[in-house]
Amino acid sequence: MESLWRAAHVSSRTEKKVAERLEKAGIIVYLPIQKQLRLWSDRKKWVDMVVLSGYVFVKITKKEILQVLQTPGVSRFLKHQGVPVCIPESEMLRFMNFVEKAKSRNIEFTTENLSVGTEITIHSGKFKGFTGKIVEHKNKYKLSVELTNFGHFFITLSPEDISVNDENCKL
Repeated sequence: MESLWRAAHVSSRTEKKVAERLEKAGIIVYLPIQKQLRLWSDRKKWVDMVVLSGYVFVKITKKEILQVLQTPGVSRFLKHQGVPVCIPESEMLRFMNFVEKAKSRNIEFTTENLSVGTEITIHSGKFKGFTGKIVEHKNKYKLSVELTNFGHFFITLSPEDISVNDENCKL
């Protein structure tokens, strides 16, 4: 039976614990984590932050669906028009690669539909070779990578990291 990627919705701030429980049960789990610098009044500290709060990705067969749903902290699977979403392997690999390459650049996630922007290609830095659309937000450029089944995610880029894919337009 074929294993497919699914996004399991979990209780807030329990992503790491739920992922640990699922791994102990023999389930293949991906929890996107990113190191972020947190500032307190008396210190700075790098902490592991969940990129997509409220979700844990699992690669499971149909027989394992109930096992995942019965795991403490898991409430349901992500659905589109009432049907549980299966995320293609190629999209999961692209998402994993994007998170890995992001390192300390802050990734924001939204399920909102974004207005279509200028198509760009990144020619330098850790994201070399990625293409996407520009979204201006708070006077910064952000690369929007659309994942068909679960929305968009962003990364802040500087203008010198990108070029416009239109010959007639220069940034």
